[in-house]
Amino acid sequence: MNRLAIHESAAPDLSPTELVDLALRTGFDSIGLKVAHSRGADLWWRKGAGSAELSSMVEHLLTNRVSVLDVGRIELAGPPDPQSYRGVLDLSSRLGARYVTACGVPRAAEESSVEEEFGQLVRDADDYQLVPLLIDQPGTGVTTPAQALELVRGTGGGAIITVSTRQAALDIEAQVLEAGNRLGYLRLLADDLDSAVDDAVAGLLATVPVHVPIAVGSLTVSRAGDLDARARRWSSLIDRMLEHPLARAHREASAADRTVQP
Repeated sequence: MNRLAIHESAAPDLSPTELVDLALRTGFDSIGLKVAHSRGADLWWRKGAGSAELSSMVEHLLTNRVSVLDVGRIELAGPPDPQSYRGVLDLSSRLGARYVTACGVPRAAEESSVEEEFGQLVRDADDYQLVPLLIDQPGTGVTTPAQALELVRGTGGGAIITVSTRQAALDIEAQVLEAGNRLGYLRLLADDLDSAVDDAVAGLLATVPVHVPIAVGSLTVSRAGDLDARARRWSSLIDRMLEHPLARAHREASAADRTVQP
């Protein structure tokens, strides 16, 4: 089964331990955290490995069998900040994350500097048993998924691909095939899921390999509606999206058989 993760960006104002609780209640296996360059990072992780949140967070993760998918974010091609850089890698390792995320700084000079720094991150992350993932971002040296994939093919690491419920299943499949083993995970946006119709998106991710995680994040600060109810629907909807048509037909036939039995 594909691992489902809920990102801090989709659940604003929750502490890291509260995010674990939300994941546990709403059907997610993992969480995604930012420990640098975000409001949450300033609130909870300012002291790095010395943060009071760290020990309680690790205990909470282990107790509730929730994992950390990724930790971010390292900024590339910006002003040097060795303390933040090492701090993100250190916390990522301590929290048991698989991935550490990185992106270029807006208005960064050249793509070549992003490539050079990401290549160094790949080498440094290996000591922490982490896989760096490059995020494309407007206004940086890497602005499209295609650019991100081209870069990581030369440097190592992987990339994150954001997909939409408005895409066709064949289009998403083509993106996954194009990324190949450089795909870290697929990201869906919370607002997009909120407006999706269940039957219209059923089977949309049916051909995504089972080892590829699916994460829910947000590009905007959205607090509309009951977060628990929204998150439960996100996990349920993604499950429907991952269900192969053969599995759906079998499930529906089994349900029909149970209905007609005396």
